[in-house]
Amino acid sequence: MQDRLKNINLDTKKILYYLLITGGILAISIIAPKLPYELLKNYLRNKKFDHSKFNRDLKRLNNRGDIKIGKDYIKITKKGKSRVLKYQLDDIEIKKPDKWDGNWWLVVFDIPDSYRRASNTLRHKLIDMGFDQYQKSIFIHPYPCRDEIDFIKEIFQVGLYVKIINAYHIDEEDRFLRKFGLDK
Repeated sequence: MQDRLKNINLDTKKILYYLLITGGILAISIIAPKLPYELLKNYLRNKKFDHSKFNRDLKRLNNRGDIKIGKDYIKITKKGKSRVLKYQLDDIEIKKPDKWDGNWWLVVFDIPDSYRRASNTLRHKLIDMGFDQYQKSIFIHPYPCRDEIDFIKEIFQVGLYVKIINAYHIDEEDRFLRKFGLDK
């Protein structure tokens, strides 16, 4: 049962993602059954096109409010776009440049208690991305990460409470140099 649910979530993720990258609108026609296959070929991954499975997945997405199905179109909703962004959050990582520039990136946040869940999730995500905890709400990383942090702030809707600081020198720098395997 768990494997079946995992596959359903994977299928949902793929459909939403490919609907989003095709501009949010996908023409469906009985006359041109290969059209969905061409637009979603990565979703299908060269498998035999299964109309019943595809229609079932579309119906589930429509019932959840992720897409809106019209007479000759499918449009991804704001809720569906948000869900795609959350799926992409799992894959986010900070790129390591060939050479370290000597700068430190600090993510500092003071999120109100009413957003405690977002605060805890942010803290865990920063650790997953390779940040080191400097203090409870201050995390440090040696590589540029502004785009990634901006993306996370948008997902958790905590942009007002999260700041990014770029610093040339920090206290206890030797400890972080060792932690990240860097030389200055």
